Amino acid sequence: MPDDTPDHADAATLAARLRRGRTPPDAEFASKRERWIGRYRLIEILGEGGMGTVYLAEQREPVQRTVALKLMRSSFTGATAAARFSAERQALARLSHPNIAAMYDAGATEAGFPFFAMERVEGIPVTDYCDQHRLTIRQRVELLIQICKGVEHAHQKGVIHRDLKPSNVLVADAEGRALPKIIDFGIAKAIDQPLSDVTAVVTSQGVMGTPAYMSPEALGGGDLDTRTDVYSLGVILYELIAGARPHNVDDLPLGMVIRLVMERDADLPLVRYRTLTDTARTRVAAARREDERSLAGALGGDLGWIARKATARGPEERYGSAADLAADLARFLNHEPVLATPPSLGYRARKFARRHRASVIAGAIIALVLVGGIAGTTIGMLRAQHARAEAEAVSTFLTDLLESASPWNRKNETTVRQLLEEAAGKISTELKDQPAARAELLQTIGSSEFHLGHLDSAERLLREALRLRIELEGPESGRVAGVLNDLGMVRKHQDQMADAEQMLRRSLVIREKAYGHEHGSVARGLFDLASILAERGKNGEAEAAYRESLALRERLKVEPHEVALTMNGLGLYLARTGRFAEAEAKIRKSLEIRRQAGSTGYAYALSLLELGKIVERRNRLAEAEALDREGLAALEKFVEADDNRLRLAREQLANVVRMQK
Repeated sequence: MPDDTPDHADAATLAARLRRGRTPPDAEFASKRERWIGRYRLIEILGEGGMGTVYLAEQREPVQRTVALKLMRSSFTGATAAARFSAERQALARLSHPNIAAMYDAGATEAGFPFFAMERVEGIPVTDYCDQHRLTIRQRVELLIQICKGVEHAHQKGVIHRDLKPSNVLVADAEGRALPKIIDFGIAKAIDQPLSDVTAVVTSQGVMGTPAYMSPEALGGGDLDTRTDVYSLGVILYELIAGARPHNVDDLPLGMVIRLVMERDADLPLVRYRTLTDTARTRVAAARREDERSLAGALGGDLGWIARKATARGPEERYGSAADLAADLARFLNHEPVLATPPSLGYRARKFARRHRASVIAGAIIALVLVGGIAGTTIGMLRAQHARAEAEAVSTFLTDLLESASPWNRKNETTVRQLLEEAAGKISTELKDQPAARAELLQTIGSSEFHLGHLDSAERLLREALRLRIELEGPESGRVAGVLNDLGMVRKHQDQMADAEQMLRRSLVIREKAYGHEHGSVARGLFDLASILAERGKNGEAEAAYRESLALRERLKVEPHEVALTMNGLGLYLARTGRFAEAEAKIRKSLEIRRQAGSTGYAYALSLLELGKIVERRNRLAEAEALDREGLAALEKFVEADDNRLRLAREQLANVVRMQK
């Protein structure tokens, strides 16, 4: 590159030279038939930025080629603007990478206005390219890995870009593949030494950069390092995969943008995707060759957590470098464990159990006795700040309660119902200083009351548990979502379907934000929501929710009985919509899973009876009779003799026997 005096002059000297130029750059050659700057013939304007105008130009010597020539604008003749323009030239001069637009030459016009010639990238913004070519999620991630490599090269050369956004990453086809090129280092900053005297991104003149892609520390005027570019890469990743940025700052004034980005964590990509309109969600999924359900699955897994980590508010919580981000994206593509994925609920539960073994075991045994196998224990899942104290409080409370029910202390047999009522009455007084333990017990007892059919009591207890959880942990807590789910199912059985649907949808949003889509609690929420949607006649959504719940549970390799439960639920839905062949196949498969797992209890008995109904509808009466008899015999082991479910099962059997006469 030729030795160029303006590059070696300080900002003040360069500014003085610019002020001495009497003619602005455009006027300098406007009257000429052919407009030339040095050995470059200007063809047309490609774009105009804050500091300069970019022209398409033709170079005649020593080689013939078209270039992009950036010329400093006449309206920016102060020391600050001159320093920034000089800084961009110095930044580009340091860099040589296939994913960064190359700098060829630098100089000044006759009037002293600086320019530089760089590689002309005949591409379009990366987001537009991906959508126009309908690139898959995998292809988009592969493209971003290339971009990360270019950014990492700049960082290794001591340059922070500071204005990474789709329009500054152009993609063109090169030898049959997509090749991204990073352009516009106009506000770049040196890591090891100042490229200019101007390093602030937010100045008295406005924002140097694009707020929607700027890191919290950049918007706040803080110290910047390479992790500010990592944040911008994360925002681009959100757009590439979810069609939305992590924060919705469109049309907001700058002050609100700064406050929002600095004070609020980014939503997960799946959450942002779900906030789009129905039309937008369909369009975004189609541009990625997905449907809404499959795209949701991709966004809710490891990839979503990678994007979330890249855009963390605190620089120390992000990837340490663009190379680290690229490495985690490569792990995702190779189906390897990624660094960004948070510990699963099961992992945290196992850790808790190891730390509090005695409390967990005691609590689990007592809770199982308390609800007679109906409401499983949740004590071992306590994850609040004072989990040990809460677990011990719950354990002590339940131990005392069971001792009071002992035959040595009572004359009459104590029923589960009586025990639950006594427990609910004592919680507020005996655990008044343990609100988290109160909430846990209220939810457990409320759920038990629900399963026993005492809906009003269940609603009252669960609403109090919800109030306590919100007070303790805020409305976005995963455990708040759990109580909302339970309360929603109570409202469903109270025939308050609209209220139930609203609660289940809210619970799902919280869970996906807290845990990501690939999580057992999300699968459970989808299953429960599906049952409500089916009751409300929202058949398309109901079926999609059932199938996604089943797919999730199969991918997560949850307990067999959970897979069987979901498969059975989908089968019953299919039967209600007249698809008896598929319904029969699903329910038979669920029964097989239960038999293999040795889980032939109450749910197994009900599945046999449901299968009997389907087989009867398909006019295989002898087979239906056999299923009904087996189901009735199994059910008799688990319910009281006067239970209404036994009456219905006997009527079903009698009806199929009558039909065969």
